[in-house]
Amino acid sequence: MISTSSKTIHLNTIKEAISDIRKGKIVIVVDDKDRENEGDFIAAAEAVTPEMINFMSSQGRGLICAPLSESRCEELNLELMVGYNTDPLSTAFTVSVDYNGEGVSTGISVHDRAKTVKALTEVTTKPHELSRPGHIFPLKARDGGVLRRTGHTEAAIDLARLAGFKPAGVIVEIMNEDGTMARLPELVKVAKKFDLKIISIEDLVAYRMQHDSLIEKIEDFQLTTRFGEFRLRAFR
Repeated sequence: MISTSSKTIHLNTIKEAISDIRKGKIVIVVDDKDRENEGDFIAAAEAVTPEMINFMSSQGRGLICAPLSESRCEELNLELMVGYNTDPLSTAFTVSVDYNGEGVSTGISVHDRAKTVKALTEVTTKPHELSRPGHIFPLKARDGGVLRRTGHTEAAIDLARLAGFKPAGVIVEIMNEDGTMARLPELVKVAKKFDLKIISIEDLVAYRMQHDSLIEKIEDFQLTTRFGEFRLRAFR
């Protein structure tokens, strides 16, 4: 639920959004009005299809990006696009990529971009199989998801993980037909038009605070002392 100056808009629940993500569907995620005040189409990267990329491109009109975990970016040698990030929200763009495997040509078609997004999730993909620069823009998510950074990047990672997929997403900003950014009233209309669930990052934060453990075990080992054997566990 989000209150505007004129009325209260009721959004879908996080459970409803997770259910749709699990089914391979797209959802709309809005952030705070004091942040970007924007909405993104978000889906799990593992579930990407050419049809999904085509929809995101034609109806979202923004830049198609692929949020990935920090560890996955390291595995694929995806370095940050710039060494000194001056973006107001510190969006962590890596160098753009195309998958150069079988069936990919120039990298820009919806089929090529879907293959690239899917390749970013596959454990068999090696760094040398990604051409740089390309037409898909990976985003390096902060470990901890929306509890560390309340961005669409982290929201995509959290939703994919909560739906049972690998922590990787595909997202695009939603613009109006005239090229202006779609705000909440327009985003609600888009959700109704295409029968999509629409949620807020604020609600996703609250959901994670309620359902996820915020304590992580980082060490677990035996310690032998002159007083006997002890088992030590360290948490953060």
